[in-house]
Amino acid sequence: MAPKSFGLAYVGRTIRVNSIRKGLLGGSKFWMAVLLTRFIGTKMQRVTKRGEKPLRYSEPLRPGEQIVISHIDPRAGGN
Repeated sequence: MAPKSFGLAYVGRTIRVNSIRKGLLGGSKFWMAVLLTRFIGTKMQRVTKRGEKPLRYSEPLRPGEQIVISHIDPRAGGN
C-alpha cells in the first residue's frame, strides 16, 4: 500500500522505522547513530520548548481566607 503523499511526517516515520529495524535490531552502526541522533533531538526539543510560561501568582492568605480554583470549559459556553 503506497502512501498518498511523501510529506514530512511520512519521511520522519520512515527514518524512525528504518533506524529501529536496521539499527537497533539489525546492528547497523549508521542507523544506530541516526536513531540516537533522533532520540537526542526529540528530548532536546522537549527540554528547550518555548511557549507560554506557567502563570504564577503569589499572595499571602490571612486567617479565614481560602483559595477556590475552578475551570470553565470554553466549549460548553458557560458563564
